[in-house]
Amino acid sequence: MKPSVLSTTVILGAETPPDPSFGGKGENLAELVAARLPVPPCGVITTAAYLAMDESSPAIADISARIESGERVPADEVDAVFRDGVVLTDDLARDIIALADAVGEGAPLAVRSSATVEDLGGSSFAGQYRSVLNVDSTDPDAVLAAVRKVWASLWHPAPSAYRRVFDITGSGAAMAVILMRMVEPDSAGVAFTTDPAGDSAHVRIEAVEGYGESLVSGERTPTAWVAQRSPSERAPLPDEIAAVLELSLEVEDLFGAPQDVEWAVADGSVYLLQARPITALDDHDGFDTSQDDHELTTAGIVEMVPGVLPPLRWELNQFLLEAAFRSVLDDLGVLSAASTQDRLFVRRVRGRAAIDFDQLREVAATIPGAVEELELQYFGDRPTVPTDSGRSWWQSLRHDLRVLRTRRRVVEQAEIVTTAVAQLADRWPRIVGWSDRRLLAYRLRLVDLAARGLAGELGVAAAGAAAFRRLELLVEPHLGAPEAARMAQRVTAGRAAPAVCGPEASAAVFGGPTWEEMGRRPPVIEPVADGEAARIELEARLQALPHWRRRRVLTGQFVDVRIHMLRRTIAETVTQLERREAAKAAILEIGGEVRRLHLELGSRLVARRLLADGQDVEFLTSAELRSALLDGCAVPFDVLRRRRNWASRYEAEGPLPARFLGVPDRAPVPLPKGDRLSGWAASPGRYRGTAVVCDSPEAPVPRGAVLVATSTDASWSPLFIDVGAIIVERGGPLSHAAILARELGLPAVLNVPGATRVLDGRQVTVDGDAGVVVVDQDAP
Repeated sequence: MKPSVLSTTVILGAETPPDPSFGGKGENLAELVAARLPVPPCGVITTAAYLAMDESSPAIADISARIESGERVPADEVDAVFRDGVVLTDDLARDIIALADAVGEGAPLAVRSSATVEDLGGSSFAGQYRSVLNVDSTDPDAVLAAVRKVWASLWHPAPSAYRRVFDITGSGAAMAVILMRMVEPDSAGVAFTTDPAGDSAHVRIEAVEGYGESLVSGERTPTAWVAQRSPSERAPLPDEIAAVLELSLEVEDLFGAPQDVEWAVADGSVYLLQARPITALDDHDGFDTSQDDHELTTAGIVEMVPGVLPPLRWELNQFLLEAAFRSVLDDLGVLSAASTQDRLFVRRVRGRAAIDFDQLREVAATIPGAVEELELQYFGDRPTVPTDSGRSWWQSLRHDLRVLRTRRRVVEQAEIVTTAVAQLADRWPRIVGWSDRRLLAYRLRLVDLAARGLAGELGVAAAGAAAFRRLELLVEPHLGAPEAARMAQRVTAGRAAPAVCGPEASAAVFGGPTWEEMGRRPPVIEPVADGEAARIELEARLQALPHWRRRRVLTGQFVDVRIHMLRRTIAETVTQLERREAAKAAILEIGGEVRRLHLELGSRLVARRLLADGQDVEFLTSAELRSALLDGCAVPFDVLRRRRNWASRYEAEGPLPARFLGVPDRAPVPLPKGDRLSGWAASPGRYRGTAVVCDSPEAPVPRGAVLVATSTDASWSPLFIDVGAIIVERGGPLSHAAILARELGLPAVLNVPGATRVLDGRQVTVDGDAGVVVVDQDAP
């Protein structure tokens, strides 16, 4: 039977092409059947039947409108509407009964959901809708009652909340229904063709005796196998499990993506019951920079942009830093290499900033001597130790002139921005009543001012580093390298203390939280070290050395030329460091104003119900922020949730190494000391929070808490939306809790005996990679 826009029932066969009217699960089954894979006899009541019933039933329109408005309508009330308030036409009832008879041939049926928004690549809705098993195919009333129950589950509280999370409106949802002949299984289970807790080289298969519903619901803990995909590297498996593995890989080949395959074994034969794409397998939040084999470093940048950078903060800082690097390097005439034109100097790796060290090395190769001292000065000074640069004296002279011109320009930029911010900091404009467009335009002006300032800061920082290095090299031949470095630090200490910021300034990173927001006051640094006394001591030590005493008679006086050079070098170093600190403070003052602006925009989006929390504005991009403000286009709450969860995961991973290639091997910080509870590593990531034990999906759970339960089912889905991690006493990594946790990016550990008895109210760390829950014994 071939589907059409008027078809209400279809028997799936080898010649039946997939059709959107079959719903997500039905389309996938049609693909499996067409590929002649072992699927029990089955058919589909298409979405055309549901839509025809929906359009003729005012009661469905009423209850769906209530649910769409945000009202939580109990499942029993929804079931009653579909049971008592919907009248099927004779033709539709006859088609459904005929399909049941043809598929079942007297055997029991499984009546399963196949919604149009089910089993998609970005959201599986696993366990959200209803299935009815062992329905008598010869009893028309039983078949029609089961179909009504499946239709009703489209509007149950859990899937309705889940659709809101994924920003799927009811108008885009319809329910097809699958009728499948039941097989009496000896065992059943699920296979992931990519192990969610491992890597793409492994397949995970789980099995329970009897029906697989107890596995998916989390009621029973399965037996699990993790096997290599490659047969030559695979350890021996039980025959039935080996057959499941090979069939699952065939399914993956068919769909061209990793699959979650439900299967059953009856009388020695393996049957495929359904397949869906595995969701949420990405190992990053989508904002990390594409990586290659370049060496990266956090040296020199980690203090400018510390910590994990959410999308909006990263976007601003990456733009400012990249523009600053390129501006100064271009002025120096060293940005001509073709390879630097389309590659970023500033990268984001595991949520944190790093610099492309190889690219800097390539640029430095055009500066005499700079490769040897790249970590001390990226650019900006003539080498003291000659190197083979391949340059003529004329090229070196021209480079030195560029350096001087660049230094003057960046110093001027730094001082202009510092002066401007000093005049503005006490009288930033009142922005509350401004229009959205005016606020966005103001934001651009602030970013432009910060870009000028950061180019200046980067330039004077490089000039300060170069002057500091000259100071070391001036003293080194007389005192040795270690003592020269120590004295250079002493003579500049206490003379270039960090400039004092106002409480409205960003505390650490441009656009980040302000001191005032954090409930703290900016520190006022009172220098303890006496650089002037150290200078006098250094001069005395040098002048006491026999080989230092080279003097020149000038206007009848003896003049110690090298002491004058030493003093000028110290003065220049201190001046450049002071400029750097002043420029840094000015940029953080601008950053605080940008932060104030962002929070104002976030509060407006909350008022328009486009954000749940004003702080979540940081998890938008600039384009998304503009679109939300001007066009009312919201980023789905689930997308924001995943971004927040990735930020928490990146925080738990800790800082990046000082140097590394591409993406460093994950080396999470050690777990805190305390009691350890072991279980299944169901969903990766690390999260620390307060454990809250729940015995009902109606229980209140504070936002960011760690949800602890005996087991969960689809009705618990709304609770998952606001928690930070999941701990469940029963169930394996392929249960409802594990699947939904992975979709939402929540660390999860399952099959943790006794969790509900010992964890309530405790501070815990949930390690979804290791399958461990650690109780913090030092916390109250």
